[in-house]
Amino acid sequence: MKSLISIVFFLCSIFFSETILSQADTVVQNNPDTLIYKGEKDVTVSLSKKKSPKQAALFSAVLPGAGQVYNGKYWKVPIVYSALGTAAFLFQFNNKQYHKFLTGYQQRIDTTLEETIFGEDVSTDRLLKYKNDTRRNRDLSVVIFLAVYGLNIIDATVDAELSDFDVSDNLSLNISPEIIPLFGKSRKNTVGLTLCFNFK
Repeated sequence: MKSLISIVFFLCSIFFSETILSQADTVVQNNPDTLIYKGEKDVTVSLSKKKSPKQAALFSAVLPGAGQVYNGKYWKVPIVYSALGTAAFLFQFNNKQYHKFLTGYQQRIDTTLEETIFGEDVSTDRLLKYKNDTRRNRDLSVVIFLAVYGLNIIDATVDAELSDFDVSDNLSLNISPEIIPLFGKSRKNTVGLTLCFNFK
């Protein structure tokens, strides 16, 4: 809301200020979200509306990828669902294998059973190891799924927060000499270079 008020105030100052209007000879519209007033001093006005980080986070929490769609980052949606789908597949596969080896191990240690789903070529210790490994992999796939789900929310929130950040190429670097005073016993000056980045 504050950013919207600032934009409205800035636009009003442009349209109603005689100084700016006298310097502005032409108006060039580079894209639908930016106006550039050409004159003695160029004035750039951004009309893009900042996305709401809370709303983007809510969308991604309810439906993964919805926050990315809200931010206009459609290309991220397949990445989100590919990662979530891979984690879900790994969970299902390892869970199935875990129950298989669990059943085989329980049958092996039950001396009343004559037949088991695994033959004698698979030792009891190996069955126990397979059971523990598949259970660990199943639990790890759950952690991966939750991590991807959380990163999906964080990504949407950050994108919304930086939606009005200027990423244009209108940047400049100035290098100029400068005399730097030194403090101490000598009290002499030294010569150096100053690097100045101008973000316009």
